[in-house]
Amino acid sequence: MAKIDTAQTIRRIKEEYADAYDTMAWLTPESADAASRVRENLITQILEHQGKGPEWRFAQTKLFSHGMSPGCSFCGNGDWSCLFINGICNARCFYCPSIQNRKGLPMTSSLEFKTPGDYVDYVRAFGIRAVSFSGGEPLMTFDRVVQYLKALRAKITDPLYIWMYTNGLLVTEDKLKILADNGLDEIRFDISADHYRLDALKKAKGIIPCVTVEIPAIPEDLDNTRQVIKQLYDEGVDFLNLHQLRCTRFNLPRLIKRGYTFVHGPKATVLETEITALELMRYALENHIALPINYCSFAFRHQFQRAGAFTRNALLIKSSYQDITATGHIRTMGITGEKPAIMAVHQHLLSQAKDTALWQLAKTGDQLFFSAVLWPCIDFSGLTLTVAYTATTLKSSVSFRHSFREICLNRKKKVVIEKYPAHPGIRLQGDRIQEFARRFIHPQAGSPADTVGEDPTDDLFAEIKGFERVKSGLAPYF
Repeated sequence: MAKIDTAQTIRRIKEEYADAYDTMAWLTPESADAASRVRENLITQILEHQGKGPEWRFAQTKLFSHGMSPGCSFCGNGDWSCLFINGICNARCFYCPSIQNRKGLPMTSSLEFKTPGDYVDYVRAFGIRAVSFSGGEPLMTFDRVVQYLKALRAKITDPLYIWMYTNGLLVTEDKLKILADNGLDEIRFDISADHYRLDALKKAKGIIPCVTVEIPAIPEDLDNTRQVIKQLYDEGVDFLNLHQLRCTRFNLPRLIKRGYTFVHGPKATVLETEITALELMRYALENHIALPINYCSFAFRHQFQRAGAFTRNALLIKSSYQDITATGHIRTMGITGEKPAIMAVHQHLLSQAKDTALWQLAKTGDQLFFSAVLWPCIDFSGLTLTVAYTATTLKSSVSFRHSFREICLNRKKKVVIEKYPAHPGIRLQGDRIQEFARRFIHPQAGSPADTVGEDPTDDLFAEIKGFERVKSGLAPYF
């Protein structure tokens, strides 16, 4: 199954990059094996310093040492919204994934917010617990940042963690004080955009409660970044986030020009940047630099950020008898069989005084949909279990292509959650029903559903595994 998935991924990447694909330096099987060994060796060396803080979180997709920013935890837990406050920037970083030449309106998840009040209502409606301001460069529209920051603090009484990204080029002490006075919890500097100068972040220390450096792990800058790590620690920087470079059609020419090696996956990523991030973490630990360092891999971002968005949507559109999986998909389970057998299950559920919203009996009486919490109450003997999955997307207006729900944020602003099929479903009978339960409904630690590798005897469940469980570990090299 793994080979089929690999072949499908390569075909999809070839289609996405079209004529540019053959100009990109892709991993060969031999170089992939060698790179995997290098990565594993680095991870082993990092974990040898367990007394000094290295550990995994989020299904072993995020490796960090000495702690992690609260914002990163909110991100991984699916409680975060990134508001792109503008689409303009005063830096020209080679790795930027998109063109930055249009101010535009603040937006998130393809939704635009003309007013701070609209965004506040969105944050409240979707149960968001953390917000970041990004761009572009947020300080190019400083007044806009302050307006949205003030509105969030004034109108949301629940605890809300707020941070801002910046390249630091426009930072002044006055601006920092205004941000702090209005409740900014954290500021994150991309110092690679300013030749690793620390002037801006030095101004922020003592004003903004949490000062973080967030940069891509640039291979060519490895020696320089090693030196900077000690400086960051000495300056009292709270966290260093190293993220993996991903390839887009916009930054592709510049990445090719630098001679990077590309890795296949959900998106094309740069091999050398992951190795560089791990090397920097190893270096800090071996040199007793207690700076908290977090490696933000694309395996983490792709899975956990998407799962968070899916889950927030699903909570507002799913039926009470449906469940939300770890990947944020909506799972629909139904049993079918002879009408007397289904009615017997229905009567048993009624006799158990369970919440009747947790199941739904079809009008024909030969099918019953139910939530996973009712599993122990159901006798599956002679019945067929069907399991299907749907995903969600946010839109500014109804497309009428899928079922949807309009969410009224206020009298003038609404958003639409659409629900579309992700997997038509599998039909299970007999022992396979309980095997499904063992793997996905109430899995035990170390069960096949939780392992990194694929079980060659797992063909029936392998196709739905991606809708039930995030993939553990860093992305494979191929």
